[in-house]
Amino acid sequence: MKSTTNKETMINTINHSYHYNYHNSKGNKDEKKSNEETKIKKHNSQRRITKKEFYDENKENKNTENLKKEIKKRRERKKSMENKDNNESKDIKETKKENKDNNTISQEYKPIKQTKELEYNVGEAKIKYFETSKVSNVQIPKDYLNVIYYNLLVEEKKGIIPMPDYTYMTRQSEINEKMRSILVDWLIDVHFKFGFTDETLFMTVSIIDRYLSISQITRTNFQLLGITALMIACKHEEIDLPKIDDFIYITDNAYKKDEVIKMEFEVLSKLNFEFLYPSPIKFFEYLSFHFNFEKKQHLMGKYLMESFLLDIKNAKYKPSIIACACAYIVMKFFKLKNYQETYNKKFYVLDESNEKYSEHNIKECAKDICLFVDNVNKTNYQACVKKYSKPELEKVAVMIMNN
Repeated sequence: MKSTTNKETMINTINHSYHYNYHNSKGNKDEKKSNEETKIKKHNSQRRITKKEFYDENKENKNTENLKKEIKKRRERKKSMENKDNNESKDIKETKKENKDNNTISQEYKPIKQTKELEYNVGEAKIKYFETSKVSNVQIPKDYLNVIYYNLLVEEKKGIIPMPDYTYMTRQSEINEKMRSILVDWLIDVHFKFGFTDETLFMTVSIIDRYLSISQITRTNFQLLGITALMIACKHEEIDLPKIDDFIYITDNAYKKDEVIKMEFEVLSKLNFEFLYPSPIKFFEYLSFHFNFEKKQHLMGKYLMESFLLDIKNAKYKPSIIACACAYIVMKFFKLKNYQETYNKKFYVLDESNEKYSEHNIKECAKDICLFVDNVNKTNYQACVKKYSKPELEKVAVMIMNN
C-alpha cells in the first residue's frame, strides 16, 4: 500500500508540475501573441507612415532629378562655351606665336648667314676654319662647325683654374712620374673595359694633374685619387654611371665607400668644381674632318693622344696644340702632301699675331709624342697598345710599331 501511494503522489506531482508549466507556457504564449500583435500593429502603423513618406519622397526625387538634369544641361552649355573661348584664344595665341617665331627666325638667320660665310671677327683678323660646302653627311652640323671650333678656342684661352703644371712632381714627396704612368695605364685599361667615352678618359687625367699641381698626396691614396677622378668624369660624361661599389671593386676592395666620398669632396673643393676643359680629342675630331681623314688615320691620331696621356709632359701643352701635333704626325705617316696646314695658327690661337705660339710648338709637341710612343714597347705600359692592336680599331698600334 505504501508503494502505491508513493507512486500516485509521484505521478500527481509530475502532472501538477506539467500542468503548471503548461499553463505558464500558455500564458507566455498568450503574452507573446499579444506582444506580437502590438508589434504588428506598430509595424503597420509605421508602414502607413512610410508609404506617405515614400510618395512624398518620390515627388521630391522627381523634382531633384529635374533640377539635376537642368544643372547638367547648364554645365554642358558652359563647357561648350568655354571650349569655344579656349579654341579662339588658342588660335589667337598660335597666330601671335607664329608672328613672334617668324620675327625671331628672321633675326636668328642673320648670324647663320654669317656662319655660312665662315668669317669671324677676332680683333682685326677674319678667321675661316673649315669649308663646309662639300659636306654631305646630314648628321654633321655643317652650319655650326666653325662656331663650335671657335668656342673651343675661346674656352681654351680662358684657361683652366687651376692650370695643370707638368713640374708638380718636383713638389711631391711620395709619388713620382713612373707611378703616375702606372696609374694612367691602369685607368686606360679600366676605361676600355667599362666602355666609357673618350672624353671621360681625358677629363680623368686632367683632374688628376690639376689636383696634384696644388696639393700633396700619399702613396696609399694615389689609386684612390685615380678612381675618384674617374668617377667625377663619369658623372659628367656617361649615361650609365657605375656605382661607387663598382669603383671600389676594381681596386680589389682596397678602399671603403666613405673614403671615396671624402676624396671626391676634397678634389672638387680643391678644384672649386671647375673640372671641365676642351680636351684634345674634341679639337682632333674637327681637324680630322677638315683634313678628310679615313677611319684608320683618325684612330691612329686617337692612339697617339691616349698614349701621350701616360707622359707627364702632356700637361705642358695646350689641348689644341696636342691635337694639331697628332694630326701632323698622322699626315706625315701616311705621306699626305698638305701636312703643312697643321702649322696654321688659326687652329690653336685666336690672335694670329701672338708670337708665343708658332710652328715650333707643334713640332716640339710632335717630337715628344713620337719619342714616348716609340719607347712604349720597352715599358710595362701596354694597356693602350693592346687596345689599339685589336682588329676593330684597325690595329693602328701594330702599324706604328712595324714602321
